[in-house]
Amino acid sequence: MIDIFGGPSFEFRRAQQDRVEIQFLPWHRAWSHSLVLAALLGLSVGLLANVTLGLVIFAGMAVHILEDQLGYMGSNLFWPLSETRTGGLRLIHSGDAIPNFVTVWSALTLILFNLDRFSGRPPFFEPASFLLFALAIPAGALLLIYLVGKFARRRQFTTVEAAKQADVLQELVETEA
Repeated sequence: MIDIFGGPSFEFRRAQQDRVEIQFLPWHRAWSHSLVLAALLGLSVGLLANVTLGLVIFAGMAVHILEDQLGYMGSNLFWPLSETRTGGLRLIHSGDAIPNFVTVWSALTLILFNLDRFSGRPPFFEPASFLLFALAIPAGALLLIYLVGKFARRRQFTTVEAAKQADVLQELVETEA
């Protein structure tokens, strides 16, 4: 068993005006999802090994951390400078198929782009055309379909608060699976 997975699923904290705030998975996305840590690791590797490798490490961590901010849980973006978890933007759920597919599609497209680019032969596709037709247009179209559907579902509710509660309930259902 990995020790980090033995932590509590919920943490109850006193909030303002004698309210109780419930934090889901308080141990998750803490120090490991810090942009400060990403910068320090990237700088360390850049100074000790290779500047390009340091930039790749920083960029990879930063993209992952910022992508996680699109969801509900948020992250402790500025650890160790702050102990506060910054709330997520609540744009996507962890189980949403289209954003997850776009993430995997983007990674695979960039891997294929780099394999072609550094293969030692002339590129099969011109880079700008490849990135436009294989990445930008499909990802943009899928994300547009996703956002239109999301906002159409939100219009079913009479208040913004009801829509937020439905989103939170949906997120809890998805994380229990």
